[in-house]
Amino acid sequence: MSVTIKQVAEKAGVSKATVSRVLNDTKPVRLETRERVLKAIEELDFQPNSTARSLVYKKSKTIGVVITDIANLFVSVLVKGIEKIAFSKGYNIIICNSYGSSEKEIELLTMLCNKQVDGIVFLTSRLKQAHKSFFKEAAIPISLVNVSYDEDNLVGIRVDNRKAAHDIVTHFLKKGLTRVGMIRAPLEDQYTGKERYEGYREALHDFGVPFTEQFVKTGSLDSKDGYRIGLEIINNQLNLEALFVACDLMAFGAMKAFFDHGLKIPGDIEVAGFDDVPMASYYHPALTTVRQPIDQMGCLAAELLIKLIEGKVIDQWEFVLPHEIVFRESTA
Repeated sequence: MSVTIKQVAEKAGVSKATVSRVLNDTKPVRLETRERVLKAIEELDFQPNSTARSLVYKKSKTIGVVITDIANLFVSVLVKGIEKIAFSKGYNIIICNSYGSSEKEIELLTMLCNKQVDGIVFLTSRLKQAHKSFFKEAAIPISLVNVSYDEDNLVGIRVDNRKAAHDIVTHFLKKGLTRVGMIRAPLEDQYTGKERYEGYREALHDFGVPFTEQFVKTGSLDSKDGYRIGLEIINNQLNLEALFVACDLMAFGAMKAFFDHGLKIPGDIEVAGFDDVPMASYYHPALTTVRQPIDQMGCLAAELLIKLIEGKVIDQWEFVLPHEIVFRESTA
């Protein structure tokens, strides 16, 4: 049976409030009294209860992290950045996977609030009215990653997806490649889907290249779907010269399909992805891609959230971080 504060107080001959002051260093305690309390704690092998301490301070020193899927390479790098900052500041984290379900996201956000976490880092692909209603009622700060929403206590961190997609497609077009296809995410995905698709179309328009609907396919952001779509591109004999893929994982799958059917990359078709996950530089051929500062996004989300939790003032609520085109072997 665990030792209680009351038992420590009785052994030291002090009140429970005095023991609490010594444990939490909230008010001055005479040196002699402090030493008696510390001796009683040592002799009884007392372990302070973190839940009880959180009730005193109304802080749990815990951050909730709602993500799509930890198995996704982008997500795992992001979480590593969040952990790095949270742990350095003395916070623990609770990781929750929604697997892209908006209903599950609301369920997890509500659960974390009920568990009295101090704040939440939230990665989502779309914002629905249910999310916005939750944000208005939530009494804790929230960092949004890959999305932004102008509301009190919400910090938004993302890259300019439209501009990044425009830049990589422009690279193909400047080389005289006009049969440029795209594998996009579903359009209800505001950033990975809609904005990257808009950047693709705007680049075609800027170079006077007609849009061809058959050149655009929709996938679910994993390598298996990328492989399926790669086969579809081959079987439909689209004869693409280049392919822009909305995430690296789908790009890996599409490239595997091309390899399996004798296509040379970049000899027969050039391929570019988006994210620059760690595998991109080790894949063969190494993947040209849009680099998002994923680790920095995670670190910044945690840093800003902790500032808000601790009542500090921040002078900026939306952060659009710079992207970079990383050229590798998959483009000539």
